[in-house]
Amino acid sequence: MAKIFNIKNFDERKQFEIKLQIALLNNTLKIKANSKNPEKYDEYIQERIEKMREILDTTAKFKVMDGDKTLYSSEVIGEL
Repeated sequence: MAKIFNIKNFDERKQFEIKLQIALLNNTLKIKANSKNPEKYDEYIQERIEKMREILDTTAKFKVMDGDKTLYSSEVIGEL
């Protein structure tokens, strides 16, 4: 079971930091999907996930929600 974080429970700065990491991650996943060498993006993707873990102070699988909307789920994207 994943730990659930609601983005609205954080101050504006932390919300920005979390959303930034999610945006960077999502952009990288799109680029990776169209790359001839997708494995070269794995380390960067893992760095984004670890940065979110650091911001959220968790080592568990986790979800970031904005109300009912899932912004990130480690169960969907998974660990590399």
